[in-house]
Amino acid sequence: LCDIRMPKVNGIECIDFLKKEAPGIPVVVVTGYPDTEMATSLLKKGVKDYLVKPVEKDKLLQTVGQIVSAGKDTEF
Repeated sequence: LCDIRMPKVNGIECIDFLKKEAPGIPVVVVTGYPDTEMATSLLKKGVKDYLVKPVEKDKLLQTVGQIVSAGKDTEF
């Protein structure tokens, strides 16, 4: 889980780093900034989902559960 704007860390740079150094690790963005262009750009980079705060607990659990289930045979 990653936010776009965090203290001391740029979320986009963090996502770029993860995609380069650990491409098998799935990333879900949870942010307070509903930006369609940003969401589209990040999804093209391989982000699994872009959720806008406040996120309902059930939606977050469902999203993470689907990603974990889809990658349970993947080694990171």
